[in-house]
Amino acid sequence: MEEEQEQYLVDGLRRNDRASLEGVYDAYRGAAHGLALRVLGAASEAEDVVQESFLALWRQAGRLDPARGIRSYLFTIVHHKAVDRLRQRGRKGETSLDPEMPIASGGEGPEEAATRADDQESVRAALQTLPEDQRQTVLLTYFGGLTINEVATRMQVPAGTVKSRLRLALGRMRRSLNESET
Repeated sequence: MEEEQEQYLVDGLRRNDRASLEGVYDAYRGAAHGLALRVLGAASEAEDVVQESFLALWRQAGRLDPARGIRSYLFTIVHHKAVDRLRQRGRKGETSLDPEMPIASGGEGPEEAATRADDQESVRAALQTLPEDQRQTVLLTYFGGLTINEVATRMQVPAGTVKSRLRLALGRMRRSLNESET
């Protein structure tokens, strides 16, 4: 989303403009649902968390920092609400099995699962801050298991370019993750 458009939506949310909320919802509902689903592993709970998160965004619009942006603020709300839901599920002893999600090993408790999900989401958020070429390089190298030369071949760039992109991307991600810890 362009800065000008985002600023317009931030201003609209602060004025309690429903059209601005609809614009934010249209722009971010899919990504917000994906985040909640990754944390919770259950589609119905993820939908509930997304709805609660947009409602919270609406109620807390005065707290929006234009420099930080809507996406970051919204995803923080979604993540916290999803982790809270996970913790509630753990306290109640509930399990929610989604047939498309892998079954976790029995050795991991809800706290560990929440921490792991939190760490995974932090990495995903840091990945989203990268330019597309750097993000693809990281994904292919670390998550795709490809070598530098294989990435270079696939992306049709020299191996040195892949190494540079990887170095820059990891530096950016490190800074992003350090900022999110504070």
